[in-house]
Amino acid sequence: MMYRGVRLSGPRGVGPLLASCLLPLPAAAAQTAPGIEGLGRTLAALALILGLILGGGWLLKRLGAARPGAGGLVKVLGGASLGGRERVVVVEVEGERLVLGVSPGRVQALHVLKSGDFAARLEREQGR
Repeated sequence: MMYRGVRLSGPRGVGPLLASCLLPLPAAAAQTAPGIEGLGRTLAALALILGLILGGGWLLKRLGAARPGAGGLVKVLGGASLGGRERVVVVEVEGERLVLGVSPGRVQALHVLKSGDFAARLEREQGR
């Protein structure tokens, strides 16, 4: 077999592998550009993967997956913003509740609440 003056088969031929590379491709195989259905499948697969990632994140958050620091000695009970960068935070450490003032460069203990102290004070204030 000859192709453009090159012998493709025989004792001194190029070989069947190279011959298959040199021969022109059939018209059906020449079309390599994906059509609209190929683009649609790609976008659907991308949407499915993004949905799985977002759904998995939501599920982990919903089930309360282990967060760093969760279940430790310090529990943050609540807080309130006082301005742009200042906050008041109530934390519990070994049964005592601390009211802390937090700013960008400083954390200061404002008050120490004994166990039951806050509940009793709240009842007294509401009873007025």
